[in-house]
Amino acid sequence: MSKIIALDFDGVICDSIDECLLVSYHAFYGKSKIDKIDFSDIQEDLVNDFKKSRYIVGPAKDFYFLWKSIIEYRKSSKEVINTFVKFKKLEANHELPFAKRFYLLRDQLKKKYYSEWVLLNPFYREIKNLLIKFSDRHNLFIVTAKDTDSVSDLLQANNVDIKREQIYGREISLDKRNLFRKMITDRDLSQKDIIFIDDNISNLIDVNEIGISCFLATWGYNSDLDKNQAKKNNITPLKLSDLQSIL
Repeated sequence: MSKIIALDFDGVICDSIDECLLVSYHAFYGKSKIDKIDFSDIQEDLVNDFKKSRYIVGPAKDFYFLWKSIIEYRKSSKEVINTFVKFKKLEANHELPFAKRFYLLRDQLKKKYYSEWVLLNPFYREIKNLLIKFSDRHNLFIVTAKDTDSVSDLLQANNVDIKREQIYGREISLDKRNLFRKMITDRDLSQKDIIFIDDNISNLIDVNEIGISCFLATWGYNSDLDKNQAKKNNITPLKLSDLQSIL
């Protein structure tokens, strides 16, 4: 049996940083709609801080803590990260109204400006070419904290033919261990049958602990510290140029 290759979406297949920046900024400030695809209203230093620190965010609700850290503690990138961790511990559940607003705004954006929304979510060129080449294989899956509809729409917009039933998204769970447990049950697999590629070290450590082989996508949202942490946890850092050898 061929190994199941499971890919995260944001930061592995798709560079969604501009979409996340625009939507999360409006959600943080309590906006009910996004009137235009325009970053000019966001201060340049805030944009830079957001992009530098994007790698610490997991599911969308974490953007609440990132913006709070950037806006209230902007002395250094290190201070933003330390404050982010502190806020996540001290203000658990404060992010829930933000998360609801984030998904509503993204859904509105997608419906009103569909073509522009697709452009805010470009695929990494090398990944897109590989997915088009290998997408007819039944062992290629997507395991993501993004909603299945958005993933499916973006795959279709990029001419990648991965079936909807091969996508495990946030409707099931935001915990990727639970997504894999469902996949294993659905398809009568064992952990050793699966390889998982993600750019988020926290997700990889969690999934690695349940016996699935993991690789850190170094082209995504991560840091040198994440790469060192991966090695300490028997997770292999993977370069984009080496991906085809796994697929």
